[in-house]
Amino acid sequence: MNVTGLAAPGQARGRLESNAKSRIPHNGDVNQFRAELRWTAQAAWRGLVELVNSNDLTHAASIAYYALLSLFPFLLLIISLLGSITASEDQRLAVLTFVFRYFPTRLDFVASQLDAFRQTRIQVGVAGSLALIWSSLGVFGAITSAVNEAWGVEKQRSFLKHRMVSFLMLVAAGLVMIVGLLLVTTIQVAEASWFGVMLLRFQWLRAVQTWMFRYLATIILIFGVGLVFYFIPNAKTRFRDVWVGAALTGVLWRLAFDGFSFYIARNSRLAFIQGSIAAVVVFLLWIYVSSVILMYGVEFTAAYARLRRHRPEQMPAAPTPRV
Repeated sequence: MNVTGLAAPGQARGRLESNAKSRIPHNGDVNQFRAELRWTAQAAWRGLVELVNSNDLTHAASIAYYALLSLFPFLLLIISLLGSITASEDQRLAVLTFVFRYFPTRLDFVASQLDAFRQTRIQVGVAGSLALIWSSLGVFGAITSAVNEAWGVEKQRSFLKHRMVSFLMLVAAGLVMIVGLLLVTTIQVAEASWFGVMLLRFQWLRAVQTWMFRYLATIILIFGVGLVFYFIPNAKTRFRDVWVGAALTGVLWRLAFDGFSFYIARNSRLAFIQGSIAAVVVFLLWIYVSSVILMYGVEFTAAYARLRRHRPEQMPAAPTPRV
């Protein structure tokens, strides 16, 4: 009887300690979530301050300039690559149409030039391919320099390594084109089979397909920006440092895309004022806006990484160099 009476308080105390321990992980998760929100808010403000006070706007203008110079060599290189993979003009046109989904308006000067490329059946040799690759590296080199400066990288890569990183970015962009070709081919085959019948029968499947086509460019952009934020800085980055910034960049880009499309669609005076170069002006303006969003995402990610690592603002966002 006495033994039972003495054991009961001990059992009760054990249950209290067990309950207290079970609440510790929950409290830890809540504290971690609050810390993530605090770091995100601080990084958003610091990113905006750095965007205005640093050379980010100049870097954005540089990216827009190099994008204009690198666009046609890159597209010609892609057309030549697709020509060696498939002989179907419809598939190549579908892939290029998917690329132009990243632009808020139709670029007539680009479309006409691509039509001329396809009609002339240009054969690009080894020397021509090397020249096209070198011409296409300009925009990727500008992005690499801007990202490393925003991360506060102390030891920059050598010229050859810098060009190698730009070349790898070019290869990655080419792989995206190939993936786009595979997606287009798969969708065409699926629509011609039983899946097309299901689309006609179930409206919700058609709605899902429409949603995927509308936001697929944004999803791919978030994935690509995350890879840029992770691999481009010459620093020991972590995926946990960059995924929030990549998602934020993708969302801001989508909002800017919709707003820019609305502005261009309702601003008929732009073509009247700019004349025949209105398409070029729109292209440069959109690339500049996209570059500003990209630079803000870079600054946000760098600030977020500093906060997570408890590093002062005077230090690089991550230990450098990467290797």
